[in-house]
Amino acid sequence: MLICGIIAALFTLLAKKTGLRFLETSGLVKRNYAGKPVPTSAGIILVLAASFAVTITATCFAASKTDPEISLTGLPLVMGSCFVGFIDDVYGSHDSKGLRGHLQAFLKERRITTGLQKAVGIWLLAAFTVILSTEGPRAVFILDATLISLAANVMNLLDFRPGRSMKAFLVFFACLAPLGRSSSAGPICAGLAGAVLIGLRDDLAERSMMGDSGANPLGAALGFWATVSFSLPVRAFLLLSLIGIHVYSERNSLSTAISKSPILSFLDGLGRVRK
Repeated sequence: MLICGIIAALFTLLAKKTGLRFLETSGLVKRNYAGKPVPTSAGIILVLAASFAVTITATCFAASKTDPEISLTGLPLVMGSCFVGFIDDVYGSHDSKGLRGHLQAFLKERRITTGLQKAVGIWLLAAFTVILSTEGPRAVFILDATLISLAANVMNLLDFRPGRSMKAFLVFFACLAPLGRSSSAGPICAGLAGAVLIGLRDDLAERSMMGDSGANPLGAALGFWATVSFSLPVRAFLLLSLIGIHVYSERNSLSTAISKSPILSFLDGLGRVRK
């Protein structure tokens, strides 16, 4: 895991300047919460760095035949989540908000939003991933796939201020690392953590935005890690917690809730550019 994180961090360090320039010249620029135009979809850089690190590490370990095999199972989930997130970054609109808004657009207007496409796409990717990596009855696969897809969307819900989703990912990664060190999801999460550590400064300084291209893969990777690390009762509790967060966010602002908590507000503002 440590090797994956180091390789991903180095790759991000080398590629981020060129990558951000490419995003900007390609017209992938959006106004952030403060109205400042910022290159978006920078999460692509993080995901590519993590995927590169996992692939290189797995190849080296397989060649040496002395170290434990590193699973590539989580790569399609993370890269696929990045892709559907990128589609939403580029073509998405703010006409429909929240899962309820996307469902209402489909049921009442027969309109398939990019947000709905993203939600369904991530769930299908999650289902494919858990079928490959776990065993159990079909109901458990559905539970795990839903947990992963909701975890992906929670990171997206948090990504309304610079660095917030990245900080949340690093906190959850630190909590899961001692418990899931030997799991198949550990390497890809470690790679993402290394990339996030390098990319965090640019996000906080409002020089880039991860976009859904980055937030969704971060949440999906954490959700996958939870499914292969925890018992069924714990996973069921996590799923209920994620459902609770989504229900709350449909009617309330998570940013407002964070700002009202002294501890969360302090952590949220750490390193951020002061206005």
